[in-house]
Amino acid sequence: MDGIRNYNIEQDVYFYICRKGEEVVECDEQLPNSVQVNIDFTFNLTLRTIHLGDNEPIVTEVELPEISESISIKPEEFLCYNKTREILYEVLRTWPILESRRQNLIKNVFFTGTAIAKSMSPNKNLLHLQVDIKVFHRRTYDDTHVFEGTMEQPTEESNHSSTVPASDLAIKSLKRKRIEDENNGFQSCMVCLDEFFKGSEVISMPCSHMFHINCIKKWLITSHYCPICRFEMPTN
Repeated sequence: MDGIRNYNIEQDVYFYICRKGEEVVECDEQLPNSVQVNIDFTFNLTLRTIHLGDNEPIVTEVELPEISESISIKPEEFLCYNKTREILYEVLRTWPILESRRQNLIKNVFFTGTAIAKSMSPNKNLLHLQVDIKVFHRRTYDDTHVFEGTMEQPTEESNHSSTVPASDLAIKSLKRKRIEDENNGFQSCMVCLDEFFKGSEVISMPCSHMFHINCIKKWLITSHYCPICRFEMPTN
């Protein structure tokens, strides 16, 4: 990556699973010890980028808009872990969660849901669950030697300037392109961590770093710096 010697990625995933209620629904065929499960998901992602320089670190933090989604798992599906895992994975696979943490989350939703289902009233066969997910994604870049002598020393004012958005015109002027080669030099979007695949539509910044369209637009309405090399976009 241009302009960056070292970087480190950390991600914390927190979730809270609770029962919203239970009720009776009409079923064509009720299997023993089985319930239908309706799950309401909320997903919140906070992105924090820390650039380490010779003076105070420059921190940029962006909280992306909340995502909400609801699913229903049939009784015969909820009896089978593998089937439930497939259904949950379809919901969670597009959310920027590291794969190991995604799998752990799926297991917790299933086994917590199963435990709650066993405690339901005997005459109820529909369980409502709420799953709230909060992800804190931190990227730390060591710019100490890269930018030495090439840019002004950071000041308190410049630290705050990272929260200034790019201008609407600058954002609209960014070039879009489609990834045509599986072996492209850009492995993943550094905002959401999802990999680029052949056919992915991306935005190329003037510094040549590439991102998913929605990811970089959400970033630039909060900060006018490239999240990787701190290239400055025009501001209003």
